[in-house]
Amino acid sequence: MDSTSSAVTPRDLLAYCENWNTAILSGEIAPLTVNASVLRLLSLCAALTHAQAAVEVGSHNGTTGLALFEGMADDGVLTSVEPDPERLRMSKEAFLGAGIPHGRTRLIAADPHEVLTRLTDGHYDLFLSSDKPADHAAFAEQAARLLRPGGIAVFLNIADAADPAKREPGQLAVRQFTEAMQADEKWLATLLPLADGVLVAVLRP
Repeated sequence: MDSTSSAVTPRDLLAYCENWNTAILSGEIAPLTVNASVLRLLSLCAALTHAQAAVEVGSHNGTTGLALFEGMADDGVLTSVEPDPERLRMSKEAFLGAGIPHGRTRLIAADPHEVLTRLTDGHYDLFLSSDKPADHAAFAEQAARLLRPGGIAVFLNIADAADPAKREPGQLAVRQFTEAMQADEKWLATLLPLADGVLVAVLRP
């Protein structure tokens, strides 16, 4: 198959997402777990980095991956690390349904803490952590190693960082993570008030 016939257009992705939304409303699959504005942000970050290689922790049944593919280079490859095999299976179906060539995905059903340590240093343009907020700090250390200079790391579900009234241990840990990222000279980081909170950080050259 040549590159012209295998290319996925925004129209293809939109048509697939519309079909998927119908399936959600009918109860055939689980609802989306990521806000639409956050998905658009992911597409934007992928486009800004002209991402040839991206890695995500947590697949959200393929929703985040499809958003990344919308902004990635036409031959860009996504590595999706998801400890839940069923979610990864749904991601695979989502990518196939959207016409994403098999060679553009690496789907790994395993503990991300173990997998990330085996990925190649400085190989990735974009890193997404959408799994447990308590793991963000550990994944940020891996992101600093995996990203090329100028690469972007995105961390979801950190709304608690913006509310000093929340004092539970998990909430404090998220706030400390956010403050540490903003103070770290390796990163240029900012907290965005989208959905449940998004931290976007650029790895400085």
